[in-house]
Amino acid sequence: MFRNNDISDGGRAVLIEPPTDEVITLADCKAMLGITGTDQDISIQAAIYAAVDNLDAASGWLGRALREQTWELQLRSFDDRRRKVAPYNNPLAIPLPYAPLLTVVSVKYFDVAGVDQPLVLGAGYRILGLGAPLERQAIAPVYQGSWPAARVDDASVRIRFTCGYDEVQNFMPRQLKQAVCLAVRDLLPLMTRDQTVLEERVEGIGSTRYQNNPEFAAVTCNAIAGLLSNLSLY
Repeated sequence: MFRNNDISDGGRAVLIEPPTDEVITLADCKAMLGITGTDQDISIQAAIYAAVDNLDAASGWLGRALREQTWELQLRSFDDRRRKVAPYNNPLAIPLPYAPLLTVVSVKYFDVAGVDQPLVLGAGYRILGLGAPLERQAIAPVYQGSWPAARVDDASVRIRFTCGYDEVQNFMPRQLKQAVCLAVRDLLPLMTRDQTVLEERVEGIGSTRYQNNPEFAAVTCNAIAGLLSNLSLY
């Protein structure tokens, strides 16, 4: 499992270049939620950030990169990621942490003499599953080939790759934006009013009584889970 940059069956994923694009703009989120005023803009934007961070690769639970970003998978050897996982029925394949893959930037390793060596796409390795955005991609030796001998050490093997939805090669599924907006709707009441206040009364005008409805929150959580059920890689 890849989660919080800790890979339980070998190695670690290190964020090299964080995403700069937005999953959904403030204007689009407000339009989807039917909000026209600007009074809550700061709170809505903060809720968008929170909802995205709960899903995106660096800190989220989905196992996907929602926006274009660059990571480096660091392994002790080429065997590190093959002890428990054999994607695409290939025992030599090394699965990459976060889908969808855009490109493999580089594959490098320290050989047994400690010399840093590069591998070239097509000659030293190939990519499995490219163009299948719902699956996790992997790299493997060329057909009938094998991995070279690497010195067993921390970060001896380094696989740098770019992943995410760039709206050119990989298009973001609509349900991702819908899930973010639902989460924003769920977070807004917690951010815009005092949760300890049950009723607000204005003399001569009337009163507003608030209710924290756990059933409504459960419906929202179930809706988000349903939207993302076929996208989770964990």
